[in-house]
Amino acid sequence: MLTLLTVLFSGISQIDSFEGLENAIALGITVISLLLLALSVTAYRKTRLRVTIYAIIIFALFAIQQFIDYLDNIIVALDNPITDVVVSSLTLTILALFFLAIVRTKIS
Repeated sequence: MLTLLTVLFSGISQIDSFEGLENAIALGITVISLLLLALSVTAYRKTRLRVTIYAIIIFALFAIQQFIDYLDNIIVALDNPITDVVVSSLTLTILALFFLAIVRTKIS
């Protein structure tokens, strides 16, 4: 437990003013993504439009991506290439889902 607190404190103490701003923005994006996710779920329950499922998945992935990015900035142990690959992979997945949502909507 003490080791975990030491790691967290050392990670937090390394944050400069711009990194604090970056973290605040990342948390804000996460919160907005979660709100949009909740709105999308509500919209899907009311309309049952299949396109809304894409929005639900996209907003969930975007919230996860931003939260991982936030943790990457806060926790020094997560600052490694694997985390960068995961974040980039989530971005690619989100873009692919946007494309599929547009293409599927035009076909239907």
